[in-house]
Amino acid sequence: MCLCGLFDSNMERVLTNETMRMIDRYMINDIGIPGAILMENAAMRTAEAVMQCGRSGLCAVLIGPGNNGGDGLALMRILAAHGRESVGVLLCDPEKLSGDAALNYSIAKKLGLALSDDPSFIDNAEVIVDAVFGTGLSRNIDGKQLEAIRRANSTDAYRIAVDIPSGINGDTGRIMGYCFNADETVAVFAVKRGLLLTERLESVGTISVARIGLVDAKMQSALDSETIVDEAFVRSLLPGRKRVSNKGNYGRTLIVAGSQTMPGAAVMCTRAALRAGSGLTQTFVPAGIESSFAATPETMLIVDDGTVDLDEMLRWPDAVCFGCGAGNDPRKFEKAKAVLCSGKPAVIDADGLNLMTEELKQLLCANHVITPHPGEMSRLTGAPVSEVLADPVAFAVDFAKKYGCTVLLKSAVSVIASPDGRIRYNTAGNAGLAKGGSGDVLCGIIGALLAAGLSPFDAAGAGAFLLGSSADTAMKLLKERMLTASDVVSALQCDLC
Repeated sequence: MCLCGLFDSNMERVLTNETMRMIDRYMINDIGIPGAILMENAAMRTAEAVMQCGRSGLCAVLIGPGNNGGDGLALMRILAAHGRESVGVLLCDPEKLSGDAALNYSIAKKLGLALSDDPSFIDNAEVIVDAVFGTGLSRNIDGKQLEAIRRANSTDAYRIAVDIPSGINGDTGRIMGYCFNADETVAVFAVKRGLLLTERLESVGTISVARIGLVDAKMQSALDSETIVDEAFVRSLLPGRKRVSNKGNYGRTLIVAGSQTMPGAAVMCTRAALRAGSGLTQTFVPAGIESSFAATPETMLIVDDGTVDLDEMLRWPDAVCFGCGAGNDPRKFEKAKAVLCSGKPAVIDADGLNLMTEELKQLLCANHVITPHPGEMSRLTGAPVSEVLADPVAFAVDFAKKYGCTVLLKSAVSVIASPDGRIRYNTAGNAGLAKGGSGDVLCGIIGALLAAGLSPFDAAGAGAFLLGSSADTAMKLLKERMLTASDVVSALQCDLC
């Protein structure tokens, strides 16, 4: 999924259905913006999407019974003003339309715009706009609306959804029986939470936002609690390095990871921390896997021979990564307790999460980031995986508040929850990350960012974005942070050849 449109350093806001209804009431009743103007602005942005999609033929607008239908009727008028042919396929009784939707129906009738209850117009359309149901849908789609949406999905037309594809729940993303398959969604005012959480991200398509109105500064600040991490924000967290600086300026990261059966996890976590800019990196591993680090000379390897004083070792780092590939390490519980009791900023991943007893969970604090996938969150909470998948935001937020730590609940769109109730989403990434090792890399990135001084909430969001973004974007943002001593040696070898 791609998020396009206007992005600023404050990041794109995400709203629940109830928050959006509250914002609508506020703009109309308190600010005094007429609802008809808000509807007009939504229709204008949708018209831009229609005219910019690359299809020039008939546009079929599916008209539903509420304000979404009103958006579609206003859209038809705007398209007509630009000389674009459209037909409104009525999927409701127009006599039951009310408010601004009824107003736009009346205008469309007086202008003689093409309106019909014949769904066959859908078959010949080059563009289909879904203005059937918005976020207010609370039942499975049926009847003629279901028939029309199925018909629309079966064509090769370019499909645009107004606010949210009909059939996707605006809060949870759950499919209400069936949904419109959009190539593009024009979210009204802000992105709806369900657009990010649905298992049918392919039905959302690219997302742009229709800036339909404004709220005052007090209300705007209230919207900042739920946002999408974007490149501009991550860039703001990663200022350029000073030419006059040294390794001590960029943080000391300790990697406590690996086991006899999974040495590679510790190696990947270490390499990720180095590439993410850790100035100094130590890796503490069980005896017998030292040879795995032969190609990673930049790390200072510490072998656990049973004599290492954990408390003393933990005085050194600015941040700690714990758990990657800990597997059958017999001292992993002891190490986990030492890391959590040290009070140092730390990211806990993989086997570090799987051994989390209630005793260890009680040691979590504001300096800690945990990075569970749904299965690990299920084990942490005792809830079925199906419940975690059905409402990942609630699980991430509740755990963060209960234990006072930052939670990065990994999925196609990851949810990052702060103990203070703020939520961020990472939409960067693709299915290529669905393989072993990705979590180890994420852990190393976050650890390096913590060591550099980022807050746990910022480090988790930026780390998820850097992992998920394309290699080109990540390299552009990390720049010289990715340079290791081995790269310099390789460059010298090339120059001397």
